[in-house]
Amino acid sequence: MISEGLTVFLLAIAYDILLGEPPARVHPVVWIGKLISFLRAKSLRAQSPPTRVSGIALAMIVIVVTVLCGHLAVKAAGFIPLLSLFVSAYLLKSTFAISCLLQVSRDIGQMNDRDMDEAKSMLPALVGRDTTSLTRAQASSAVIESLSENYVDSILTPIFFYLALTPFGLGLEAALAFKAISTMDSMIGYKTRELKELGFAGAKLDDLANFIPARLSILFIGLARPSKVSAALRAAFRDHSATPSPNSGWPMAACAGSLDIRLEKPGRYVLQEEGREPETADVPRALRLMQWAIALTLAAAILILFSWPIELDCESIMCLCERLIFLCGFA
Repeated sequence: MISEGLTVFLLAIAYDILLGEPPARVHPVVWIGKLISFLRAKSLRAQSPPTRVSGIALAMIVIVVTVLCGHLAVKAAGFIPLLSLFVSAYLLKSTFAISCLLQVSRDIGQMNDRDMDEAKSMLPALVGRDTTSLTRAQASSAVIESLSENYVDSILTPIFFYLALTPFGLGLEAALAFKAISTMDSMIGYKTRELKELGFAGAKLDDLANFIPARLSILFIGLARPSKVSAALRAAFRDHSATPSPNSGWPMAACAGSLDIRLEKPGRYVLQEEGREPETADVPRALRLMQWAIALTLAAAILILFSWPIELDCESIMCLCERLIFLCGFA
């Protein structure tokens, strides 16, 4: 018998693959963003610059409201048979973006090959760096870096938290909590005078939440191209600390090692310096690599959900702890 957790997960994957992102007006992440913007404006009006305490309060409010709204939406849908499954799947799908990430990366990669200026104007959808002076190789690098980094933040981590807490009936809530944290980090996690303290809590929570998934990601990226698994792991363990983020260097360096290319953010870091400069043709190669990594991630998640105990007695709790320790042992 297929468990409810697996059913919700399969429906969420089907939604992502078949329908893509929900319209902005009903997208849960858009509403999380509106809440963050409202609280940010209120904090700035109350105190400029905001304090770290106000940033912690903002983070707690955003996480609690996001989780509570998702939980109550599923409970309310439970009065209609099967509707709670579809509401849960809809909310879970909003925490990851498989089709969107692959399509945006593909579009920019193709434009980089045809019209460099247009590609530069599209790149801010993926990266936060200044794109005006990028060469074609640097633009290709930016796409590949973002693709591999967002594989963790936009796919692997929300799935990781869903798997970890599904046996306790809190898988969806955990995924939503992570999405709230991730959205905060992307909106206010900047080290500017205005946002440095306000976004501190969100940024640190994001680093903490992605810690294990970022390190797990190198296994999936390595296995996605078995002939280069040793090169991917070697590059990840050697170069992961080159990036300012404690997590993004792991998947990016593994991707560079697997593809045997040099990834660079000008003036900030270089990954696998001995590799060749990336070409526009390397973007489709990176897409194929990450498609396989994502497929392996989904396959592993489905297998885990098949094996999770439905009822948690003492023996099954011990089994669960052993599985979590096994997963964390790869960090």
